[in-house]
Amino acid sequence: MFAKKITKSASARDLRRILWHDIARVRYFLRLALLVLAGVMSAPAHANIACEIANISLTASAGTISVPVAAPVGQTLASLAPSTFQMSCHFVTRVNSVTEATNYANFATSQLAPGFTDVYQTNVAGIGIRYTFDSAQCNATHVVMTNGQAQVGCYFSGPLDGPYQNANITVTPTLVVTGTIAPGTKALSTVPAVTIMYTSSDQDTSWNKGSLYTGAATGQFVHATCSISQSNVYVYLPNADTKAFASGIGAVTPSQPFQLSLDCATGAKVLITLTDSVNPSNRTNTLTLSSDSTAQGVGIQVLNSTGSPVSFGADSAAPGNANQWLIGDSPNGKLLVPLGARYVRTGTVSAGSIKALATFTMSYQ
Repeated sequence: MFAKKITKSASARDLRRILWHDIARVRYFLRLALLVLAGVMSAPAHANIACEIANISLTASAGTISVPVAAPVGQTLASLAPSTFQMSCHFVTRVNSVTEATNYANFATSQLAPGFTDVYQTNVAGIGIRYTFDSAQCNATHVVMTNGQAQVGCYFSGPLDGPYQNANITVTPTLVVTGTIAPGTKALSTVPAVTIMYTSSDQDTSWNKGSLYTGAATGQFVHATCSISQSNVYVYLPNADTKAFASGIGAVTPSQPFQLSLDCATGAKVLITLTDSVNPSNRTNTLTLSSDSTAQGVGIQVLNSTGSPVSFGADSAAPGNANQWLIGDSPNGKLLVPLGARYVRTGTVSAGSIKALATFTMSYQ
């Protein structure tokens, strides 16, 4: 370690100078070595967090959604059922210590709807989807996926090699009008897939955890081209004598005309289904009387524009719904649906009051 060789000819003064110089260098090297050692010893204990995920690979299920006439861009059509998935984490054994970290679930998607930063286009033109995340355990409230990205961070602490700790995260999709929607019934079959990537505050790596939403979807949108001019239509039948039903079961009285009035725009075929409100499973052509009716052995029939009794179906706008019938093409303006109502004998007749209720559902194709 000495930089100079000492010879016999060196004076005492030279020897002291050489020794001082070289000993100083030794002290320098020792001091440097101690600093390096101190740096190694001051490094903090480190433990990696390992996290799994459950309840993912979801399908967006919308059911049947009615799109209002002239629905404006930005209007929310429906919120789908929330889904909850689970982040499960624990700390991998490195040293015998307690540690902590925040694990982040990073969500990503694509296909932003034109003019939006937080709505993504479905396969149905004019309809998009928005994703919102909430988690009480992760202190996340209404985190909306924006510009294709969202992040929820969940804090964990515990012993190394301890049990998994769980944090639930709920996602709520909403369907939003993004543009012009064609009239009629459209099937929802795809939404943009949403992927999940984990990152952690105690590591520099990331882990792909698959898809939150696979991109598959089910449901249908019924875009109304008509709106109802009058939501409730009351039909008052004239009094009838019990003798009018003397011919037996199936005897009827003259019909009382009434009509449904709709305001429409052109572009679709209009269909209608009547549903028995008292007994929605009724598929006959006679309405079930309400519980406050006092007459016996008499029912009410609804007649279509040809004078034939209408059979009742489910309250559904689905194409091909049982006992659905075609009214015709939607006009640009008023659409009147002529109907009629009459009494029909169903059993032994006794005098009293009669009340029945029905609803109608429009379908557009």
